Amino acid sequence: MKYDEPLVGSLAIILAIIAAVIAVGPWASPYRLRTFSAITQRFGKPVARGVWVAIAVASLTAGLAILTGMRPSYADPAHTADLDR
Repeated sequence: MKYDEPLVGSLAIILAIIAAVIAVGPWASPYRLRTFSAITQRFGKPVARGVWVAIAVASLTAGLAILTGMRPSYADPAHTADLDR
């Protein structure tokens, strides 16, 4: 694992927690963002909450994948010589 992977994975998990709290919470200000305002006006607030949940799930999945070191089959794994620096 390289030195930057724990940082990026942790930030993705923190973003997932924030998005989940926004989806569950009673706040109106996150729904004033341009994209979420358009979704709310066109489809309603439940769909906008679903988008926040989707962002939370995607961020959590990405963060856990980064922290566990999962890579696509075509990716070249990190060389051990690179980890000694």
